[in-house]
Amino acid sequence: MRALDWASTPVGPAGAWPAGLKTTVRLLLDCHLPMYLAWGPNFTQFYNDAYVSILGTKDEDALGGDARTTWAEIWPTIGPMWEQVLAGESMGSERFKLTIERYGYPEDCYFTFSYSPVPDEHGNPAGILVTFAETTREVLAEGRQAFQLRFADALRKLDDPAAITERAASMLGDYLGAGRAGYGEVDVSADTVSVRRDWTDGRMETLAGESRPLNSFGPDIIAELKAGRTLRLNEIGADPRSAPYAGGYASIGAISLLVVPLVKNGALAAILYLHCAQTHRWSDTDVQIAEDVAHRTWDAMERTYAETALVLADRRKDEFLAMLAHEMRNPLAPISSAAQLLEAGRLERHGVRDTARIILRQVGHITTLLNDLLDVSRVTRGIVELDLQQVDVRTVVDTAIEQLRPLIEARRHQLRFSAPSRPMPVQGDAVRLVQVVANVLNNSVKYSPKGASITLTLASEGDTVRLQVRDNGSGIAPELLPHVFDLFVQGKRTLGRVQGGLGLGLALVKSLVELHKGTVQAVSSGEECGTCVSIDLPRMPGVADDGARRPGEHGAAGEPARNGGHEAPGLPTALRPGLRILLVDDNVDAAAMVAILLELRGHTTTVVHSAQGALARAASLAPHVAILDIGLPDMDGYELIGKLKTDAGCRDTRFIALTGYGREQDRQRAFSAGFWRHMTKPTCVTALHPHLDEVAAAVERDCA
Repeated sequence: MRALDWASTPVGPAGAWPAGLKTTVRLLLDCHLPMYLAWGPNFTQFYNDAYVSILGTKDEDALGGDARTTWAEIWPTIGPMWEQVLAGESMGSERFKLTIERYGYPEDCYFTFSYSPVPDEHGNPAGILVTFAETTREVLAEGRQAFQLRFADALRKLDDPAAITERAASMLGDYLGAGRAGYGEVDVSADTVSVRRDWTDGRMETLAGESRPLNSFGPDIIAELKAGRTLRLNEIGADPRSAPYAGGYASIGAISLLVVPLVKNGALAAILYLHCAQTHRWSDTDVQIAEDVAHRTWDAMERTYAETALVLADRRKDEFLAMLAHEMRNPLAPISSAAQLLEAGRLERHGVRDTARIILRQVGHITTLLNDLLDVSRVTRGIVELDLQQVDVRTVVDTAIEQLRPLIEARRHQLRFSAPSRPMPVQGDAVRLVQVVANVLNNSVKYSPKGASITLTLASEGDTVRLQVRDNGSGIAPELLPHVFDLFVQGKRTLGRVQGGLGLGLALVKSLVELHKGTVQAVSSGEECGTCVSIDLPRMPGVADDGARRPGEHGAAGEPARNGGHEAPGLPTALRPGLRILLVDDNVDAAAMVAILLELRGHTTTVVHSAQGALARAASLAPHVAILDIGLPDMDGYELIGKLKTDAGCRDTRFIALTGYGREQDRQRAFSAGFWRHMTKPTCVTALHPHLDEVAAAVERDCA
């Protein structure tokens, strides 16, 4: 203040100032709070250092200048108030809003102030003393907090993603004074951004329903967004990143914009945008609010997606349980009827044989259902170990076709398989790949009308082996297509629908294909329009033509066929010496049936229904083989085998676990406990024969 040439101002040199002016100037200079004085008819300005921040860039020529010039943008507001002060009236206000341009652009600011008249040497008001505090930060913070509370409350009441984005856009756009606001979803594969709904102030046009390529906004702009950085362009045409594309922005009426990117899993997933039809300065506070809204919106959408998924999963679970009950009752009905016929004792020999075959077929159906359930459980939890070998996919398809040939012929389908003459080698588990192809082909066979055309095409595309299974069957509804590989997903069922199944097949297919580092995709134009399922597997490079392993050539000992097949019981033409077998099972009927079949095989079988009974008979029996149930009432099978192994009568006994516990960890636990083989119920007794024959051969050698 001392450096200014006051003589060149309307108040003249400091020595000539009236006493009232000198006193007031001394007061404001000594004050540590912002203080301002306008003196005389020209409203000559005086202020202290604390006031400089209020002026911003106006400080350059404000001191000693005319307040009407310095504060021209607010003079229509404060001028009349100052006239009242000069008339002798003091006044003040709290959190008074003034739109000032202290940094070259309009800015809403808030002040708590007091205007007091300052008398001249004659006692007449000659100046206005302004004492005040700027409250802009507090007011904006409270407003921001209130907005966030309103916003959170609004989102809490919504459960539709489209409604959430629409409400978010309207509230944010209105709060920040934008002309248009919206939420754009990014399609990474197509490199486009699409807007479902947006909000406008009535002056800008909506972009709802539009889709635009990302590169139309400029590579520098998209690079910023993909990096997760919020973009603010106060004037699109003036920013070097966007200026070359200003025409494209202008075509949608945008002169200024603020865009918040949402990056998920390293990819740009969506954007929240605000547009203005004129130059607009976006403040740091605007950016913070927009970012907060964007992430809250995303979280709310994910919440609704999760809730919807839970509801859908719960419904599918209920449908699955109902269908499981239905699928289990179907085979149980003929089994029950067959049992009643056998109990009546009126069947001739061929009738008994036919009845037994019916029972075996129905048990096979139940076993297939249970195997599918266990397979899905193992695969989805990632505990399946693949036996990776070099496999020719042509042979995989041939094997799958052979498995399903009876069903294909029964439904009189026309099946065509096209494949190159050269091998199609992949690295995979042959049995599991057959399971994949058989599941897909089985769907086409079951869900196509009799006499339908089914085409399998195998081809090599670069580093990929592609198998396509195409049918002209029932097709897939559009709303079901995105979820067709999810667990328990099925098309509409009617009471007359007889195809059966639990909605596990395609979920298992997807999981197994992905374990082979492949992909699977289903395409359908809708119901009754047929379906095409494509399976892509990575091709093995540089493989000799004769090097591929054929499925089904090898199998693990003690492991039932994965296709759930069953063979009819029968006696071999030449029997080895019978074995002494101890059978321990608390299911009386099941134990009795197994014992009868083992006796027919020539074995001497002792049946007990408890662990204590087994311990009591073991020493005197000295069994060659002990078949133990795991879930016994008085002692589990793991504890029982430990006790039996210490019995002198069981020194050379082979132990087989026959149990309903069929997980991989159950198998490993059984082997760790000392079991020689692990068999999962329901098991055909014929599955036991190879293992019993192995023991019989060893006994025969020992006796020779």
